Amino acid sequence: MELDAPMGHIVRGILMVGATGVVQVLAQLALSRMMDILPSPPESRYPTFYMLTHSVSAVMILLVGHIVQVTVWAVLYFYYWGAFKTFGVAMYFSLASFTTLGASELTLPPHHRMLGAFESAAGMMMFGWSTALLVAVVVRTDRRARP
Repeated sequence: MELDAPMGHIVRGILMVGATGVVQVLAQLALSRMMDILPSPPESRYPTFYMLTHSVSAVMILLVGHIVQVTVWAVLYFYYWGAFKTFGVAMYFSLASFTTLGASELTLPPHHRMLGAFESAAGMMMFGWSTALLVAVVVRTDRRARP
């Protein structure tokens, strides 16, 4: 059974948001593993160093996760739909959509535009999720020992 538009685009959008969420969970798992491996700043001999290490590592892990998420969308746009002439342009469009900045000089073909909106929604959710994870890292690695 072939999905008709716009219902087909809604289903594809939901599936892509789900795929984006899976990548976010993998980044969260990597972040959690990193937190387990590095010494806890309040309990270490060099709390400021480890607080810095935890925080910067968390930012880098989450950034890599977001780059993978943007790449998944770009693969869809370039390889699956052929919506852009080069993969670099597809990556630029995807990053601009994911960050909700938008690429005013680029547009998806009319029958695929709803997916660009889904990517923007996914980006907002993933950045919110990452912000929550970063706050958790900061709270956990605060140099002052908690009772």
